[in-house]
Amino acid sequence: WTDKSISKFGKTIGKDPKEKGFFDACVARMKGKEGFDEKKARGFCASIKDKAYGSPNWRGKDKSKKEVAADTKKDRYKK
Repeated sequence: WTDKSISKFGKTIGKDPKEKGFFDACVARMKGKEGFDEKKARGFCASIKDKAYGSPNWRGKDKSKKEVAADTKKDRYKK
């Protein structure tokens, strides 16, 4: 994934990958596609968000935007 491809995919979902609700909308769209059950759709959508944030630390139920920003900033992927 590149920043450009992530942005383009977000447009097909109707939400930016960093926007609240993207994950659920992505899973709902992908789980009906060939080869995607619920588990694969969740993994696929999580990987997109991981790349968008540059870190898997966005994950966590009910994290605020401030918490997500702090958590993803401290542990970024190497480019």
